[in-house]
Amino acid sequence: MAEFLLAFENHSMLEETSVSSPSRKSAKSDVTRIPHIEPLFEDVTFVSEYSRLTKRYAGADYEPILKFALAELKQVEQPRVLELGPGPGWIGISLAKRRQDIRVTGVDISSTYVDIANQNAAQEGVDDRVDFRKGDACRLDDFADGTLDAVISNQSFHYWEPPGDVLREVARVLKPNGIFCIGDDRRDLTFMASVVVLLTKWFLTASVRESWMRSLQGSFTAAEVKEIIEQSELNGHAKIKLYPRMFFVQGRLTK
Repeated sequence: MAEFLLAFENHSMLEETSVSSPSRKSAKSDVTRIPHIEPLFEDVTFVSEYSRLTKRYAGADYEPILKFALAELKQVEQPRVLELGPGPGWIGISLAKRRQDIRVTGVDISSTYVDIANQNAAQEGVDDRVDFRKGDACRLDDFADGTLDAVISNQSFHYWEPPGDVLREVARVLKPNGIFCIGDDRRDLTFMASVVVLLTKWFLTASVRESWMRSLQGSFTAAEVKEIIEQSELNGHAKIKLYPRMFFVQGRLTK
C-alpha cells in the first residue's frame, strides 16, 4: 500500500520551471523551517531500520533520478557518478545494477550509513563498481575539478549548510556537459501530499517515522529552492520539477 501511494504521488508532476533569472520576491512559507539535525544517523539500529524500509518503500521517490541519469548518460562510456548523502546506498546500487559499466562513489557524513551502504553494495553484488566513503559534501577534496560525469542526490539537500557551498562543489567537480539531479522533500506540501504522508508514515517504525517528520519540517519550500539555485553556480543550467511532496533540480552544466 505504501509503495502504491508514493508511486501515485510522484507520477503527478505539477510544474517544470527553468531557473535563469533572480526572483522578484523573497521566498516565504507559512510553516517555519527548523533545520533537521538527526543524532540517530550514527545509531546502528536506526540506520539498519531505515535501510530496510527505504529498500522496500522508497523506490518511487528516487526513480526520477535513476531515469534522468540513465537517459542523460546513455552516450557516455564508463560514466563516473558521485552521489551526495547516499544514506543506505540504494540509488547508487540501483544505478549499477541497471548499467554494468557505471561507477558510483557515495559520500556521506555519517560513518554508520557508509558502513551499511557498503554492506548493501556487497550483498547486491555491485561492490566492485560502487563504493561509499565518509566525507562532507561542502568540501569534496577527494575529487579533482572537472572529473565526474554526474552528481546525484536524494533527501540530502536540506542537510547542506549552506546549500550554496555544496552546489559550488557540484559545479566544480562536474566535467563540461556533466549532469546533475538533486531531489528532496519540500516543506510546502500540497493537500494530496499531506494525505500521502499521513497514510504512509504508519507503515514505518516509530523512530523512522518521527525522523521523517522532523526531516519534512527541515526541508525547503519550492520558492526557497528556486532562490537557492538562482544564487548558485547551477543558475541558468537547471530546471526544477515540482511534485506534490518533492522537487527535483536537474540539468546539464555547460562550461
